[in-house]
Amino acid sequence: MGGLPTSKTVYAFAASPADPKIMFAGLREGAFRSTDGGESWKKLNTAPKDVAAIAIHPTKPDVVFLGTAPGRIFKSTDGGQTWRRQN
Repeated sequence: MGGLPTSKTVYAFAASPADPKIMFAGLREGAFRSTDGGESWKKLNTAPKDVAAIAIHPTKPDVVFLGTAPGRIFKSTDGGQTWRRQN
């Protein structure tokens, strides 16, 4: 799994219902995205840290919601490239 830290704990995971090759993993260090079914991962540098939950819109894989351990909710409409706090 290239790009996903192997010595860290994944606290959240989601695969897109619309395209199962699109996956997100949430760690204390931030969020990671795969577009090839988990073969490779890219860190989303603009994502918040302490990710505790991830949800992907059922028909729009570019719309992603992310919850953090401190209780903040973020939304991305561009597949995780940018995030906007919702609460």
